[in-house]
Amino acid sequence: MRISGLAVISALHIPVADRDAIAALIDAPCPTGRRALLDYHGIAVEAQAFGAFLNTGLVVDDDKPPAVSDALWAILEAAEAQGCDWVLIDRDEPPSDQLPRFD
Repeated sequence: MRISGLAVISALHIPVADRDAIAALIDAPCPTGRRALLDYHGIAVEAQAFGAFLNTGLVVDDDKPPAVSDALWAILEAAEAQGCDWVLIDRDEPPSDQLPRFD
């Protein structure tokens, strides 16, 4: 069994364009009746009730996709560097004073 880390971050630390695009992916109708895997420019996304999980795997070997903000990419890189496989963007998580805010 492998144990991995999870970084939890307030949605306020994600640029509005990224946040809105991820929300649109989650809210999009699913024609097959089953939720397909969500992909935000190569970043695996898993929806949850109060935000989303983003997988950090893309930052290991790939370059930043042009449509992904530098701020979001930096969050994924920092989480991966600390051993996290996922970042939970949680709308109820209090914001950190150590990260930029995008209200």
